[in-house]
Amino acid sequence: MIEKNTYKNRCFIVGTGESLNKIDLSLLENEITIGINLILKHPTFVPNYLCVADTTVMEHNYDTIFNDKMNDGTYVIANGCLMTGKGNCIDGSGSTCRGIKLDSDYQNIYTLNHWEKSRIFDNHVSDDRKTLLKTDEYYIDIDNFATLTSYGGSTVDNLAIPLAVYLGFKEIYLLGCDGGWNHFYDKVQKPGKRDWINYKHVIKELDLYGVKLLNCDYTNYFKELDYVKLEDVLNEF
Repeated sequence: MIEKNTYKNRCFIVGTGESLNKIDLSLLENEITIGINLILKHPTFVPNYLCVADTTVMEHNYDTIFNDKMNDGTYVIANGCLMTGKGNCIDGSGSTCRGIKLDSDYQNIYTLNHWEKSRIFDNHVSDDRKTLLKTDEYYIDIDNFATLTSYGGSTVDNLAIPLAVYLGFKEIYLLGCDGGWNHFYDKVQKPGKRDWINYKHVIKELDLYGVKLLNCDYTNYFKELDYVKLEDVLNEF
């Protein structure tokens, strides 16, 4: 279902940021795409792969995530923890990695477990919610793609980017990743940005594998990434 180095060249990771409302996703029809969380709320877009790394998100939105729209795609789900009882990894409602029982009718689900190099998971965002801590713990399970870290800032860097690397892509482009609190489907808007999210730690890891991470989102929020217009990328071939 998920095989190492299946592809080469490029893929697009499509987040769920508010900026997605101004992006024509039909332009990606012939591209390999990786979506996250509640991307299936989009009226027309369905990714090739759908990543979810939070048990609570799955519990609250099960029917939105798991439905027939993804019949031709693959789910990539963080659905368990190898460190239960260590740090804030607990077998209870407060844990985002405890996992849930998945419907056996879906045969297109690939699952991973939460695991950290230090074998413990602690708070990884500063008290003022501006700085991502312990980025030296970030890793990509390039050999087996069986585990994931939660020391990144979001599902994009914890799961979607490692998936893209494992699949063999050498160029990864971000869309719908604008650093904000709001999603393209939100009716009530929340001001501000999630300041701790950045990709500096990811770039360091990707350099080991010769992979480039670029930003195609018109907001160009993440200054550590090279920005390129979506239209220019699509016109390369």
